[in-house]
Amino acid sequence: MNNATGCRLVFALVTTVLVDVTVCAAEPLTVTSLGRLPPGLTEQDEESGTEAKWQMVRSLLGRSADHVVVKQVGCNLGGNTSVRNSSPLTWKDKGYFRRARDLGQVFTAPHDFTLDAIVVRTGNGHLAFLPGAARARVFIQLFEVVGEPVINDNGTPPGTDATHGFSTNHRCDDTVDGVEYQPIQVVAGSSMPDLLDSGDGKLIYLKWSFCQPAKLDMKRGKQYAFMVGFTAPGPERNFTLANRNLASLPNPPTIAGDADNYPGGWGLRREGNGVTPPRKISGAKPPTDHVLLGLMTSQSSFPRGEARIAIRPTCEGYPDVDTYRDLEFYVIADH
Repeated sequence: MNNATGCRLVFALVTTVLVDVTVCAAEPLTVTSLGRLPPGLTEQDEESGTEAKWQMVRSLLGRSADHVVVKQVGCNLGGNTSVRNSSPLTWKDKGYFRRARDLGQVFTAPHDFTLDAIVVRTGNGHLAFLPGAARARVFIQLFEVVGEPVINDNGTPPGTDATHGFSTNHRCDDTVDGVEYQPIQVVAGSSMPDLLDSGDGKLIYLKWSFCQPAKLDMKRGKQYAFMVGFTAPGPERNFTLANRNLASLPNPPTIAGDADNYPGGWGLRREGNGVTPPRKISGAKPPTDHVLLGLMTSQSSFPRGEARIAIRPTCEGYPDVDTYRDLEFYVIADH
């Protein structure tokens, strides 16, 4: 594995987060806006990722389109699946603070290649891109996924209700077991573009490009994962990622097949201090007891320093899970 040979590893302190990053002569990571697709697609085109949609995406990607090695083209046009690191925390009517979150995706390398860039897309909800995301520093963490993935139905097979989730459908609390997420590297150095300069920030394609020393060699048949996030908290620091989620289907649990978007992987997240589910209380306001308040705040905030990036990724969220969710994403090989 080419782990950014020729670069030196340093610790970059950004507000409250100590991140092990790869430093190159140029920025090791740049994030650029590719803009929106032109009008003309139906909702079915968007959700199913039809050939018509892919051809529009190809035009947006330009010459890089010929070097896309992995892709998941479909996305739902609703929802607010968010990357966030907001301060102060926001209290939810469910009885806990809205949790800081990184988001990512598992994928399988179809052949040997060197990673050049990853393209994702903002969502279509009202939280698609908040003002605090503009020019905020971001990172991308890469993993090798080792093991044999199996679905854990959490004791709720077909015909029963899920224990949590935005739906009671039995798949809404399923998780992926049997794998380990082995960290490869964390690459930082870029700020988010201001997507509000030219509109509402919805459905914008974002290209995360690596500098040459930070590019990794991917091996055929191996599974990898990427995860993106803000390096430090700040007011309204939030953007969403377009995705397609099939957790509401009545089908039996499956890691691949008709009831799965992309057979080579699944969605991932890291939330707060990694404790799931978080402590909840009844009430429309945070607790007044300072000990309980401190506990609930810590569970919804990322820990300082390397402890944050050491939190194991998971598809288990609260209340939602990422098991049957896949981001709209495009992995581009170096050329």
